[in-house]
Amino acid sequence: MYCKHCGNEMNEGVEYCPSCGKRQNGVDSKKIYGHEWTRLKPPKERRNPKAAAALGFFLSWIFLGPVGYIYLGQWNWFWLTFIIQIFAYPLTAFFAYPLLPIVYGIHQYQMAQDVNELFTRVQNEPKNGAAECPPGEEPAAKPEA
Repeated sequence: MYCKHCGNEMNEGVEYCPSCGKRQNGVDSKKIYGHEWTRLKPPKERRNPKAAAALGFFLSWIFLGPVGYIYLGQWNWFWLTFIIQIFAYPLTAFFAYPLLPIVYGIHQYQMAQDVNELFTRVQNEPKNGAAECPPGEEPAAKPEA
């Protein structure tokens, strides 16, 4: 399982990340971004959700919908959706052709918002290693060595 704030690996079911000390609300390893293949990578700069959605929507009509994930810096999602796309078209007798542009557009828009939120969190992390704690929550106790 990985911390949804800093991305560091941590034990299954822990409430606070041992690295950043932030609380894992609703800890659930089954969430879509929790798996190694689907975990979001912190970007180097903010991304425009509308540009991501446009790339996903318009490029899907020429079978290049996953390219929008490259714009977002999420190569893992590019390869995952590229493989799914290769099988989806022939297995659905091209019924997926008019649906995938809509799916790519919506998903890449939402992912751009998530990537921007992750970017903001990474930029706002304290540089001295001290973990911030939201109001009303106690900081995590550091594990003893």
